[in-house]
Amino acid sequence: MLCIGVDIGGTFTDVIVYEPATARLAEAKTLSTPHDPAAAIFEGLAKLGVSLDTVDRFVHGTTRVTNALLEGSGEPVAVLATEGFRDVLEMGLGHRPRLYSVKESARPPLVARRHRHVLRERIAADGSVVRPLDADELDEVLDRVAAAGPRAVAVCLLHSYRNPAHERAAARRLAERHPGLVCTVSSDVVPEQGEYERFATTVLNASVRATVADYLRGLGDALADGGYAHPLSIMTSSGGVVSTDEAGRLPINLALSGPAGGVAASVHVASLAGYPNVITCDIGGTSTDVCLIKNGTPLMTNDGKIAGYPNRTFQVEINTIGAGGGSIAWRDLGGELRVGPRSAGSTPGPAAYGRGGTEPTTTDAHLLVGHLDPGESLGGEVPLDPDAARAALAGLAGTFGLDELELARGILTLATVKMTSAIKEISVACGHDPRDFVLMPFGGAGPMHATDLADELGIRRVLVPPVPGNFSALGFVTAQARHDYVRTVLVPADGDGLAAARAALADLRDAALAQLKAEDGVEPDEVSFGLSVGMRFRGQSFDLAVALPELPATADELVAAFHAAYAERYAYTRSDHPAEIVNCRLTAFGPRPAVRFAAPTGGPAQPGTTRLYRTGGWVEASVWRRADLGPDSVVAGPAVVRENGSTTVVGGGWTATVDDHGNLLLTKE
Repeated sequence: MLCIGVDIGGTFTDVIVYEPATARLAEAKTLSTPHDPAAAIFEGLAKLGVSLDTVDRFVHGTTRVTNALLEGSGEPVAVLATEGFRDVLEMGLGHRPRLYSVKESARPPLVARRHRHVLRERIAADGSVVRPLDADELDEVLDRVAAAGPRAVAVCLLHSYRNPAHERAAARRLAERHPGLVCTVSSDVVPEQGEYERFATTVLNASVRATVADYLRGLGDALADGGYAHPLSIMTSSGGVVSTDEAGRLPINLALSGPAGGVAASVHVASLAGYPNVITCDIGGTSTDVCLIKNGTPLMTNDGKIAGYPNRTFQVEINTIGAGGGSIAWRDLGGELRVGPRSAGSTPGPAAYGRGGTEPTTTDAHLLVGHLDPGESLGGEVPLDPDAARAALAGLAGTFGLDELELARGILTLATVKMTSAIKEISVACGHDPRDFVLMPFGGAGPMHATDLADELGIRRVLVPPVPGNFSALGFVTAQARHDYVRTVLVPADGDGLAAARAALADLRDAALAQLKAEDGVEPDEVSFGLSVGMRFRGQSFDLAVALPELPATADELVAAFHAAYAERYAYTRSDHPAEIVNCRLTAFGPRPAVRFAAPTGGPAQPGTTRLYRTGGWVEASVWRRADLGPDSVVAGPAVVRENGSTTVVGGGWTATVDDHGNLLLTKE
């Protein structure tokens, strides 16, 4: 039987097929079909000769949630709020997007004031009921909500993270009285403190809930009609998989499903290769996503943003910049060369695609300097036109007094500098030395920039994984069932506080075992746990997650762990200041799929030759097919290693070999 991972992006749909019995991997790339996503999936499966009735696991990731929120195409939302807190969504945190811009316009609220309704109820910060929920008033408000128009409803009541009784009562009554409305309650989406962030995340979830649920239902039906007879699993932003019911209930958790798949695959591949510390670099058509993995675990955060609004869900900490294959090069008002963030996208795409694009992009630059072969189609789908790429660069090059090749080299250098800065933000700025990490590039363009990036960062090892062009889809196959839970406790970090944290974690553990059994069929003895405690010094507004194998026996040990984590992150600590426990967070994992990779079988390969335009002029380089490289192959740079969906450029001074797991290991002495 087969396992399939499918990543539906804005331009391409990536399909990975894994056969556990033989460790065989096959990949395909097709142009996405937004009007009918299943069509691109079936086209990819047809390319690989796969029938869905031979598949027993299908994992899917999508950009649908992110795109809908960025484009503002989600449904209008009505909000139920506690009386006196109707305008939380409008006031926000009071932060200026640009500190010294006195003319900065406020970001419009997620929900217009006329669609924000109030209930005269009140829960205190300790969870006690100050004012009960009045049933008659609730019915009156719900009828007003239904008459106002929006089909999506977000229930955002004060302090519901400590006591969700009023939110749940409102949701139950709404389902009874107006079953056509789709309701989201904040205590389900973000059960932790931070009213604005919690309310905003709940509204974002509500706006896409019906759309995503319909989409997943339609996709499941299409796969079933095609012969697939098992549950469909969905990749989440935290790097795990959940059921379609869970994904449809909390679609906000899918916002980073594609990039998180690449991180999940990186964790798996790097672990097999024996590298616990890795910096990932996923370079696609529009953006570059980077993530730091330390001791086999990616950094996580609950402080994300979508379209400038908070996303408080637990997710892989990914730093994204607008630099990818479609990023457009331009000249600013000061006469300086810039690359991105504006992208040519897939329509019309880079000039080299031959679809009418006329502006120069990084893909056009790669083609002109010899990294891409004009005789091959990009991803097996898009033929390349070097004349169109040259014409696109010529106009901009003339404004600088350069020829096309010099400009192309400059574009790639500038793109590399931007990517280097993104990596430094998650490494150097957070106290990590990138020289202690292995760089893992993937995506269609990642391996082309890899050795240049490594040279800038002082990294001496680069690991190019199998199928880098479809690597996020591979992550879907390697991912395990995962559910994240959080409970706000807000207690001093003393003996009583530790007891409260222990009780909260015990409750979360019971909930996790029940959910994994009900939704994923995972038995209790197959479940593993990870936990962290959010702590802060008294008087601070933000907490720091302290990862622990288990809760320590004493409060002093817990505080010592907090001081150590604080010092590592901020280079100092306040050991004489009292600490508080804010949140307890538990992650429950199902068993990890036993995905392995067949050892390479290529023999002594015979390279071809090409030329690469580097700083200073043309240099001779060897050209290899990755499928032809065996365990004894040694590729000395400068060289180009080509494969379906991606190209690896081996810079001068670098040497590439193939390890036992099919990775391309680049080293610099």
